[in-house]
Amino acid sequence: MHQLLNWNELQKLAQGKPRLLTKTRVPFELVAATEASLIVRVSTGAEYTLSRANLEKAVQLLRSGVKLGGPKDYRDQVADDRPAYAWAILHYLGYIQ
Repeated sequence: MHQLLNWNELQKLAQGKPRLLTKTRVPFELVAATEASLIVRVSTGAEYTLSRANLEKAVQLLRSGVKLGGPKDYRDQVADDRPAYAWAILHYLGYIQ
C-alpha cells in the first residue's frame, strides 16, 4: 500500500519539538514520534498520544476528497483520538488547507 503520510517527516519534525497551535490557537508541543504514534505535550505538561493509523486514515480521506474543516470533522470522520491536536498537525504539514 502506498504510504500517504510521510512518517519520516513527522519523526524529524518531532526531534525539533515544535510548538504548534490548535485551530482555536491553544499551544501544544510535538515531543516524539514512535513507529506507531505521535506524542504531544499540552500547556499543563500532560502528554497524549495520537495513533499513526488514524493520522494515515485521515490523510487517505483527505486525498479522496473528504473535507476535514476542523477537529469535529476529524473526530466524526476519522477517530476520537485527540482530534484538536491531530487536525492541527495535519494542517501544519499542509495536508489540510
